[in-house]
This record gives sequence, structure tokens and C-alpha cells, in this order.
Amino acid sequence: MLKRKKVMNSLAAEQICPKCHFPRLKSWYELTDEQQFLAQRLPASAKYTLEERKKHRFCERCWLEDPSKKREAV
Repeated sequence: MLKRKKVMNSLAAEQICPKCHFPRLKSWYELTDEQQFLAQRLPASAKYTLEERKKHRFCERCWLEDPSKKREAV
């Protein structure tokens, strides 16, 4: 039971923005059209291709772009 709690807490922590602590980072496909338009103009657009950036997560409050890969469902 304790191990399950730790796993759940770590999964929840992955969703929190490390910069502003907003409770949920969104994947590219969860963003609205307007949010995707803004995300395409973030500084990371010079470093990553659009296809690579679609794998990143974004904070809709401070627009932090998290390039770490999302955890795949098991």
C-alpha cells in the first residue's frame, strides 16, 4: 500500500509546474488552438522542431516548456 502511495505521489508531482507550481502541465494536444499558437512562439521553438515539441508538456500559467518525456501508460 505504501509503495502505491509513493507511485501516485510521484505521478502527481510530474504534473506540477516546477516554476510556478501550477497544478497541471498540459501536453500539446490538450492545448487550445490559441494556446498552441502561443506555444509555437516560445523560445524553445529555436531549439526543437515542431514534431519534437509536440512531445513536450506546457504550463498554461507561466508558459514553461518541459522537454522531459511524458511517462507512458503501463
